[in-house]
Amino acid sequence: MYKISIIYDNEPAQVFQYSDALDAFTTYLFKCVDVGDAKELATYNLSLPNGKMYTKNFNRAGFVGGK
Repeated sequence: MYKISIIYDNEPAQVFQYSDALDAFTTYLFKCVDVGDAKELATYNLSLPNGKMYTKNFNRAGFVGGK
């Protein structure tokens, strides 16, 4: 199961689950692209079934980071 978790301003906002890897990666790459509804900081995590996690961080000042 692939999961995308969204955290706005250090508070969990939503979790989406996907059974298909292509759907999960498409959503993560093309829809998790800005600060969204957060006041200051947005974090998007994509968790893979093997335990690996990809992270994107955005803030209102325009700084972007990730692992």
